[in-house]
Amino acid sequence: MKKIYYLLLSLATISLSGCNDWLDVSPRSQIEGDKLFKTEEGFKQALNGVYIKLGQSSLYGEQTSMYIPETLAQMWTIPSMNSNLAMYSLGNYDFTENSTESTISNTFKEYYNAIAQLNDILAHLKENKGGVNFEYNNDKLIEGEILGLRAFLHLDILRFWGPIPEKAINDESTIPYVTEITNDVSKLRSKSWNEVIAALENDLNESENILKIYDPIAYADLDSLNITNYVGQGTMPKDEWQMMRKGRFNYYAALGTKARFYHWIGNKDLAVKYAKLVVDENKIPLCTESTIQKSLTMYPEHLFDIENINLLDIIKDKYASSIAIYTQNKSNVESCYESTIHTNDIRYTNSRYWGEKKYNEITVNTFYKFIGNDNIKSDKRIPLLRTAEMYLVLIEDLPLEEAKTYFTTYRTARGLSSSIDEPSMASDEDRLDRLEKEYRKEFFGEGQTFFFYKKHNYSALTWPKTFNIPENGYVIPKPDGMSNFE
Repeated sequence: MKKIYYLLLSLATISLSGCNDWLDVSPRSQIEGDKLFKTEEGFKQALNGVYIKLGQSSLYGEQTSMYIPETLAQMWTIPSMNSNLAMYSLGNYDFTENSTESTISNTFKEYYNAIAQLNDILAHLKENKGGVNFEYNNDKLIEGEILGLRAFLHLDILRFWGPIPEKAINDESTIPYVTEITNDVSKLRSKSWNEVIAALENDLNESENILKIYDPIAYADLDSLNITNYVGQGTMPKDEWQMMRKGRFNYYAALGTKARFYHWIGNKDLAVKYAKLVVDENKIPLCTESTIQKSLTMYPEHLFDIENINLLDIIKDKYASSIAIYTQNKSNVESCYESTIHTNDIRYTNSRYWGEKKYNEITVNTFYKFIGNDNIKSDKRIPLLRTAEMYLVLIEDLPLEEAKTYFTTYRTARGLSSSIDEPSMASDEDRLDRLEKEYRKEFFGEGQTFFFYKKHNYSALTWPKTFNIPENGYVIPKPDGMSNFE
């Protein structure tokens, strides 16, 4: 079966060639599709193939987590033009430079190719021409995951290529929202802001409703779900495939994505509602000093993540070598983590996330979150949604006095005294300044800080130095091939 889903990835790559390849949603050959979807195992492997794709360097394995959004947010030291033209251009919002344009275009294609695969699986699932008899409601679970994943990916596309939310015009075209396999050009056109928002909401609602009933993570013991020895015991699933739910789009991922979605479009009431559903249940609590010692990516608080067993092969030299590109000046890092004030930050203390090391006699300030440090090994996971984000949504969207309660809980979990920063929560303007600092510390390397800046339309970034955002800089240009579909 492994051969089948690796074949899927190969076919996906092939499908990206040819004209208008920015959105090639042509299904794989009918012969291969018929073979794959004749068994329940085939459907599972097809969906697994999408998760594998999402973890590759072309998407969340690097480009859409560590590289594109983090470089735009100035989280890494931006190199000189002569040493790394591509990263220099991206860091200066020059989307016309050849290598940067190619990177952005390829990323756009990869997103939509993953969506095409999801739509292909969903179409076969609903048709079920092979008459597959699914056990343990796995067809429902697959459907819930696909709908949620489809929304999650479209939301990220909207956050990258769509307008600044506060400037969005209801009937102005934004991005394509693709829900079926089709070669009909008219169905591939960009949708208006209102249409995309409605489609996102519909997919997320359906995903939540399905996963609330059929996802084991909604009712089974979370720790036991990570141990296959418990399969079939008590409330545990009878199918091993239903275990390890954090690495798949699960019920809490649906809730968390809804909180992120409503927060993005400015619906504070619903953002708070869904963030509270995650936070107040406390089933996936914030990481603390004791739990971060097992996972630098804070796995215990992942609502959704992607694993890539080859992650270190892809990224290690980019963090830990004499030619590292994902690094930052030590004094800037100290400023980021407010190290002179907050000496017990669990992310910074004991050289946990950062440490100076020599490579070929060159000292590099090395970031350990994804590659591991001397005491904690890499878990080869990229967090895509964490409980911490739910707290930051609540801190931003709740009335100030109520927000302070969640602020205290969040800061205490990170080993800090909230009383130190009480003056910085005195007004809404002060609160936003504090949140900017917290996003930088919390999501370093994960790609979320750029979206914070974009949502609030910052005209200039002030860390690590002043950088003025170019006009229209937050709206990344779509590939040239899209011009025919606007």
